[in-house]
Amino acid sequence: MTLSIESYYMKFLRCARCSHDFEYENPLYRPITLPICGHTMCRQCIDIIRNQTKCPQDQVSFGINRTPIDQLPTNYPLLVVLYDPSNLSQDTEERYGQCPSYMKFDKDTKLIFNAVESAFGKISLEIKPIINDKQCQSILSRSMIRKIFSLLNSQYIDRASRLKVLKAIRSLGEHMCIDFILRCQNPQQVTDNFRSVIGLQSDQFLEPAVQEIVLQSIASLKDHSTLSNKHLVHSVVLQVGANDPNGSKPSVNRIVNLLSDASCFQVQQDGDSLSMKLKSEFQNYESLRHAYDSHIMQVVMKDGFYISSEQSSSLLYGDKQHELSMQSIIDKLSTPGSFSQAIQQLGNVLKKFGVQNNDEQRLSNNNQEYDSNWTPIETTLNIAIIILKFLINFKHH
Repeated sequence: MTLSIESYYMKFLRCARCSHDFEYENPLYRPITLPICGHTMCRQCIDIIRNQTKCPQDQVSFGINRTPIDQLPTNYPLLVVLYDPSNLSQDTEERYGQCPSYMKFDKDTKLIFNAVESAFGKISLEIKPIINDKQCQSILSRSMIRKIFSLLNSQYIDRASRLKVLKAIRSLGEHMCIDFILRCQNPQQVTDNFRSVIGLQSDQFLEPAVQEIVLQSIASLKDHSTLSNKHLVHSVVLQVGANDPNGSKPSVNRIVNLLSDASCFQVQQDGDSLSMKLKSEFQNYESLRHAYDSHIMQVVMKDGFYISSEQSSSLLYGDKQHELSMQSIIDKLSTPGSFSQAIQQLGNVLKKFGVQNNDEQRLSNNNQEYDSNWTPIETTLNIAIIILKFLINFKHH
C-alpha cells in the first residue's frame, strides 16, 4: 500500500527499529544516527543493540564499538523538524560535551562545527512548514523528501562520516537542480523529447500497459528457445496483439530492440542470419523490467535530457508509484559530469529569472581532496539551502 505524503514524511521521524516517534522530552526516544549504515534509532533501541556488531536493519557494521550511550550524539536536525528550536538545548557543550569526537575539537573547529549544525537546522526549518501544512505537503516529490532526510540522517560529528555528508549534499543538490530545470519545461515537450530519445516517431508512443505486457510475454516465452529477431517479434505479437497485430508490431519490435541494446539476449550468428535467446538472468519479469528501465534511462541521460523520477514513472508505468525505483536507477547512472551539466543548466535557468549568482557552481566541486574538512561542508550546505529555498518558493507560488 502506498503511504500518504504525510505518512511518508513521518516515516523519517520515527525510530527505524521500534517505529516510536522521536521525542525530546523523553531522553529514551531521542534520535541517534548510526555513523556507517546511516539508520536513525531512539536511544532506547540503540542501547539494546549497542553490543552487537551489525545494524539489525541491513546487517551493515554500524561502528559504535560498544560506545556508552551518553557519548553518542543526538540528531538535533531531526528534532528541529518536530519541535520549536527554542525548546531544544541551545548549548553545544550541553549537546555534545560527552562525545569523544567533539571533545577533540579545538576552539576554531568547534565554531565551524556550530555553523554546520546551524546549516542543518536551516534545512529542517525549510521543510517544517511543508510537513505541517497538508496543502503544501505535495510540493516536494517523494524522491526529494527521501534525499533531504538522507542528508538530515547524517552522523557528521566524526571525521570518517564527512565524505558521506558531502556526497549526500551533492546528491540532493543535483536532484534540486534537475527538479527546478524540469519545472521550467513544458510537460508535453518532456514527453516528446523522451519519445524521440528512445527512437520513436512523432506518431508513436509505447503505452505503459503495452510495455508491461510485451515484457511479461518475452520473459515467459516457453523454453526460452533461440529465435530469430523476426520470429521473436512474431511470437510476442501473437500473444499481445491478437486483435491488432499490425498495430502492435512496431511497439514489440522497438521493445525487443531496446532489450537487445541492453544486452539482455545471447546473440548467435548462423550464416547470414542472427538468432537470439534471452539470457538466464533476465528470464523473469522483474529482472527484465529493471534492465529495460535502466537502459532507457541510460539512453535518456547520455543524451543530456532531463526527466524526473516522477515523470519517468508515469511514462514507463502510467503512475507515480515507481518513482523511488526510478530515482534509484537515476542515482546509479549519475556521474560528476552529469551533475556539472545540471549545475550549468540551472545557472542558465536562474539567469532567466534574474538571479545572477554562480555559487551553485560550487556544489559540484566537492570531489574532495578536502573531504575531511568542515569548511566545504558548511559552504555546500549553505548553497544547497539557497537552492532549496528558491525551489520551494517557486513551487509554492
